[in-house]
Amino acid sequence: MCSSGRSAIRYSLLALGIGHKDEVIIPDFACEILPITVFCLGASPKFCDIERHTLALSSKHVKKCISPKAKALIFVHLYGMPIDPKPMLEVAQEAGVAFIDDAAQALGASIRGQRIGSFGDVGILSLNKFLNVRSGGVALTNDEELAARIRSIRQKFEDRAHVVALSYALIEFFGIKSRKIESAVFLTDYNLYKLLNVTLARKSFNTIDGWVNPVSHVVDSWFSNTLKNKMINQLLTYNGKYWQRRRLEKLEICNIHKEFKLLEDRFKERRKIAEIYREELNAEDFVKFPIQAYSMPSYVKFPVSFLDNVKMLKCIYKLAKSGFIINCNYKPLHTSPFFGSMNKGSMFEESTYAADHVLPLPVEPSMSFERLKEIILILNGQESA
Repeated sequence: MCSSGRSAIRYSLLALGIGHKDEVIIPDFACEILPITVFCLGASPKFCDIERHTLALSSKHVKKCISPKAKALIFVHLYGMPIDPKPMLEVAQEAGVAFIDDAAQALGASIRGQRIGSFGDVGILSLNKFLNVRSGGVALTNDEELAARIRSIRQKFEDRAHVVALSYALIEFFGIKSRKIESAVFLTDYNLYKLLNVTLARKSFNTIDGWVNPVSHVVDSWFSNTLKNKMINQLLTYNGKYWQRRRLEKLEICNIHKEFKLLEDRFKERRKIAEIYREELNAEDFVKFPIQAYSMPSYVKFPVSFLDNVKMLKCIYKLAKSGFIINCNYKPLHTSPFFGSMNKGSMFEESTYAADHVLPLPVEPSMSFERLKEIILILNGQESA
C-alpha cells in the first residue's frame, strides 16, 4: 500500500534497479506523470506508439523500441478497458525487460478471469479513481524478494517525508529564516519538500502550452553524466501536487477497507452506464471502442473516437456549456518540449491521431439518468447546448 499510484510506480521502478541512463518504455498516449516519474529516477522515458483500436502498446511497436538500454516496460490499460497483456509480456521476457502492469485506470477489470494488475513483475493500482477516498495506491507482486525491496524503499521515503513535514511545521511556527531552513533540511537528509526548492524550481522549469519545460542548462546536464539530485528535486517541487510520498493514516486505510466492500456494486453501476452509451450512441461522427474478447472492463471513462477533429471540438464545447467536465484527454508525450528531445526520430502516428480524435465520456455512478441522457443527445446531434 502506498500513498498514490504514482508513488507505487516510483517505488517499484527503484526496487527493480532502474537508474541513470536506463530506458523505460511507456506508451506515447498516457499521463505525463509517467515520464516525470521515470525522469526523477535518473532514467530516460522511451515513448512507444499505440494501437488505434485499443489505445495500448502493441508488440509490433514495442519491438522497435527495445534497445540494450531498456530495463522496464509499463503497459497501461487506459479508461478501464483491459487489453490482453500476455503478447507484450512475452516480448518483455524475451528481451529481459521488467514488465509493469499499470492498472491505475483499470481497477477491477479482468481478462480471461484474471484481474488486470496481476500480470508481469509488478502491478500498479490507483484507488481514488474508483473509491471514495482522497488518495491511495498499490504495488502488487508475487515475488517476495521484490516485495521486500518495495516495502523497504517505501518505508525510507515515508519516514523522510514524516520527519521533514514535522521540521517544516516547526520552522513555520517559530519563523526560522531561509538559511536555517536549509540547515534543518540538511540535518534531516532530505531536500525534496516545497519551501526549500520552490525558488530554484522556478529558475529551472517553466510551463509552455501545459507542459513542464526545463531551461537549457537542465537539458545539457541531463544528457551529460552530471545529473544532480538538486535538479530532480526541483522538478519534484514544480510538480508537487503530483508527488505524494507521505504515509497513509490509519483512518484512511480503514476507509479504503470499507470502500473495497462496495467495489463490485460500483463496477456494476459503471458497466450499466457504459452499456447505455454503447446501445444509445449512434451518430456517424464517431466510433465506439470494441470490448476485447473474454474481458470485463471497469470503465473509469467511456472513450469514443471521432472521425473529424472539428466535430469533436464542437461536441466538447456543447458538453462544457452543459456543465460537463471532460478530462483524461491526453496529448502525445513526444510533443513535450523536454521529453520529446529524448525521443527524436520516432514516429507516433497513432498516438497523434488518438489525441486529436478520442473523447473520454464521464462514467460516474452518481450521475443521474437525466444527465446521462443529455450527454447522449449532444453526441448524437439531437440537441444543441
